[in-house]
Amino acid sequence: MIWQREYFGTNKTNWVLTAVSLCFIMSSILSQFLAAGVFGFMGVVAILQVVYFKRVGQNLTLVNDKKRSRMLKGGKSEWELTFENKGLPIWNGQLRLQFQDVVLPLHEQNVSHTQLVEIVVPLTIGHNEIVTVKVPVEGNKRGLSRMKQLELTIPHIFGEGSIVLLHKPLLRMEQMVYPTIYPLKELRHPSALKPGDYEYKHSLFLDLFSPIGTRDYVPSDQFHHIHWKASARMQKLQTKVFTQKANESVLLILNVAHHYSIISDLEERIEVIASYLDYFYREGIPFAVSVNVRSYGHSPYLFLPTGDGQKQRQKAMELLTVLSKNDLTMPFKRMMTHLDTHENLPMSVLLFTHDESEIVHYVTKWSKVAHVEVKGSNRIGGDANWNERSLQSS
Repeated sequence: MIWQREYFGTNKTNWVLTAVSLCFIMSSILSQFLAAGVFGFMGVVAILQVVYFKRVGQNLTLVNDKKRSRMLKGGKSEWELTFENKGLPIWNGQLRLQFQDVVLPLHEQNVSHTQLVEIVVPLTIGHNEIVTVKVPVEGNKRGLSRMKQLELTIPHIFGEGSIVLLHKPLLRMEQMVYPTIYPLKELRHPSALKPGDYEYKHSLFLDLFSPIGTRDYVPSDQFHHIHWKASARMQKLQTKVFTQKANESVLLILNVAHHYSIISDLEERIEVIASYLDYFYREGIPFAVSVNVRSYGHSPYLFLPTGDGQKQRQKAMELLTVLSKNDLTMPFKRMMTHLDTHENLPMSVLLFTHDESEIVHYVTKWSKVAHVEVKGSNRIGGDANWNERSLQSS
C-alpha cells in the first residue's frame, strides 16, 4: 500500500445523503416532483462525492528514485517530486512536506518543529497526467537532510471535509550540505623515502615513464636506459634522464571523543579537515581519513583508504558531512593501535585530538618514518589556524 488514507468530515456527507434520500422519498410520495427532482440532484452529487473520496488517489504514484543533491552552506538546490496519476483527477490538493532543517525553503513560509521544517505547496493533477513539483531550498548548516514525511490533503469539492493521503514507503530523496571550506597555505611535505607522483629533485626514485631529456653516458648508468636514437645523432652514447618522484600521501586522523562525550568544537574541527581535504584534492595529493566513530566492514571505525581525484574528495566530504553528535564512538587509543598494526602509514600524518597524552607513544614511533603533526584545539578566525606541535623525523 502506497498511501494510508484518513477521512475528515465525511460523516456530514453521509448525514446529508441520508436526509436528502428521506426528503426525496417524501416528495415522491406527496407527488411534489419538482422538489423530488431537486433532492434527487442533491443526492446524486452527494453519492458522487462519496465515490470520489473512496477512489481518489488510489492510482496516484510518486517517482521515488534515490536522489542525493550536494551543496555548500548557502548553496541552492531543490526538492523535486514527480507524481503520476492514472486515477481520478485531484483539484486544489495541498502537499505537506517535512524535512530536517539542514536545508531551508527559499520562498515558502515554513513552520519548524524542533529540527524539522514543514511546508505546504499546492498540487493539482488530472487523469493520466505527470506533474513535477519543485521546492527551492538553501543550505543552512552541515549535515544530511532527508524527506521525513509526505502528506497530500484533498478537500471536499462541494462542501466541508477532506481526505488525507500519507505516503507510507520510505522517501529516498536527500539534500547534503558540505562543511564550510577555507583557503589554506602551502602544506606540502614530500618524502624521498617512497616513490610517488610528486616531482622532487632530491628523491632517489625515478619515473621511468617520464623521460625529460638525455645526458652523456657514464659507466655507472644502466644499459637499458641508453637512448639509442639520441646516441646515433650525437655519435656518442646518451643516457635517458627521468623525472625524480617522491611520495607525499597524507593520513588525517580525527578524534571526535573527549572523555565520555563528543567534542564541543566538532563543527570547527570538521571545517578545518574539510579545508585540508579540499587543498589536497586541488594539489593532487593522495589522502586517507580516519575517524573514531564505530562502523561495520573492514575497519571497526570510519576509514577512507588512500586515494585522490574527484571521487575521493566526494567520499571524504560525505564522510565528514554525516558525522553527528549522536554517533557511537570508540576509544581513540584503540583506533590508533588498529591503524598502527593494520594500515600502511603514509608519509604525512595529521592528528586532530584534544587528548595528546594518550598518543605520545604513536607520535614518537611514527615520527621516525613519517612527518607527523598533532593539531591542538584552539581555532583562530576562519582560516583554520590551529596551535600545533610538529614532530618530524630526523
